[in-house]
Amino acid sequence: MIVSSPETSSPEMKSTGEEKKKKKGRKVPPILVYVVLAIGLFGIGILSLKFGSIQLSTEEILKVLILGQDSLSELEIPHSILVWNLRMPRLVLSMLVGACLASAGVCIQGLFRNPLVEPGFIGVSPGAALAASTWIVFSEKILTFFPAELKGKESFLLQLFAFGGALSVSFFLHLVSKREGGGFSLVLVLAGIAVNATVVSLLGFLSYLADDSQLRNLTFWSLGSMAVASWHKIYLLGSVLLIVTLFFPVLARGLDALALGEAEAFHTGFKVRRIRNLTIVLASLLVGVSISICGNIAFVGLIVPHILRMVLGPGHKTLLPASLFGGALLLSVADLAARTVAFPSELPIGIIAAGIGGPFFLFLILQAKRREGEFR
Repeated sequence: MIVSSPETSSPEMKSTGEEKKKKKGRKVPPILVYVVLAIGLFGIGILSLKFGSIQLSTEEILKVLILGQDSLSELEIPHSILVWNLRMPRLVLSMLVGACLASAGVCIQGLFRNPLVEPGFIGVSPGAALAASTWIVFSEKILTFFPAELKGKESFLLQLFAFGGALSVSFFLHLVSKREGGGFSLVLVLAGIAVNATVVSLLGFLSYLADDSQLRNLTFWSLGSMAVASWHKIYLLGSVLLIVTLFFPVLARGLDALALGEAEAFHTGFKVRRIRNLTIVLASLLVGVSISICGNIAFVGLIVPHILRMVLGPGHKTLLPASLFGGALLLSVADLAARTVAFPSELPIGIIAAGIGGPFFLFLILQAKRREGEFR
């Protein structure tokens, strides 16, 4: 796929140029960032298993995690069921979804060469939600000859439709960007706004057609929730994430090359078209499957990459793996807040993410404008 990398084809670039820029932009050693994120994940994991309708002590949680049910007393078996059947699946799913959305955010930002791009902002996530909603509403009405297990929200075809929706929007935006000379542009922003407006309109139309049960599902897609967590969905999403991470070394070299510009990347030996297509497909796969499982959750792909880029620098070799930990930490914190802030009610996690992401996005815009000198 890639003929050669800058490290192999241009030795002088390795010792000067981009490598020096990357090291200069890096403020914190990557290993320290990984350790801090891992400690944060462990801490939020304990808190997520601890708090809820029934509060467990740390000792009870560790006992349930270490010992099997045969070694527990009759009073402790309900704790084991609570942890392994309810809270642990939800915790793991929130971590996986956060890792997927943050990784997709890094890929899309690298593809459009702009740190303000986010899958939800430019319409990729809403596109996946629209495709999933369309499948939910029409699969049972039109495909009456299909077996029941292949229809509705429990069918694996829902994931395929969501992936197709995300992929279609991604390629559309890529074509728009290409006509504008590549990268991020005002036309791309307007195209993203148009896609989002169209999706909102079509979701409203689907809501009008849906029955009561389907309407509840559509509300779920628009607000997001981890309440649907199950080990089956965790295995599915975990498999998708594992496959994508196998391409991280290729993506990292390709996105670093695209940061120089498409012409420069091509002249250094990279097959730019293949890199672009691979990035679009893998990012759409991460977004589509995540959205099909837990609904539309925005801003994770904006917040996590931007914070990590400030502490690690722009190199995708460290940014992509760190985004897995960062996204997992952010969304597991958001899910814990969604479960506990308004207890006994539960807030949709999409509201928590938007509540954090909206002000953060405004901060980024003001910061960028101030850097350009417009607010001095």
